[in-house]
Amino acid sequence: MIFATNYFNHIKDELPRFNLKLLLNIEDLNNSIFDEVFNILKPNQQEQYIIFKDSEEAKKYRKERNAKLPYVDFNNLPEIFDNVLLQKVILYQKDGETGEAIYDLLSEDRKDQIAQFERKIYEEEKTKKRALMTDEEKKKEKEWWDQYNADPKPRFRGNMGEPDTVDEYILRYGVDPRTGKPETIENFFKNYTIDPKTGMPIPKEKNE
Repeated sequence: MIFATNYFNHIKDELPRFNLKLLLNIEDLNNSIFDEVFNILKPNQQEQYIIFKDSEEAKKYRKERNAKLPYVDFNNLPEIFDNVLLQKVILYQKDGETGEAIYDLLSEDRKDQIAQFERKIYEEEKTKKRALMTDEEKKKEKEWWDQYNADPKPRFRGNMGEPDTVDEYILRYGVDPRTGKPETIENFFKNYTIDPKTGMPIPKEKNE
């Protein structure tokens, strides 16, 4: 199953801009699945994408994307990523419109490599930051975390550099940020669709 289709198969009318850019990225970065995703679209949506693809807006978006993100040949990814490639792929993952486009390219082993690398970087930065903290700052930090961990309510903060939506969070960390419990993107999309306007999950039983 191609999971990128989950971002399209619930849309009844025109594709939102996010989906048009996502489809453009699939065609550019993960072309092997493009036809399957494109073919689930309704005829008017296919026509909408074809028009968008040739538009000045799409050309500008491509130019900005290519300037912002480092070049990666996603058609020839090695099974083992070195640190340089890991850093590049993570930049694509952090951008929603490219992150979802390359998701189907990443095997479970590749995802594990990325997750381990991110944890390593996080721990290194955390250690450096704590080394510069005063005893008073460490005390306040501990008090804050004690209160945070004691709060049973699910929470999702979407900090800068972190995923902005629930499904992006699950893609990266394998955890549902609303519950703190392990979750897979496959199981998530069995139970939810994504509201194209808000990006929020909608339970399927309430939406169908």
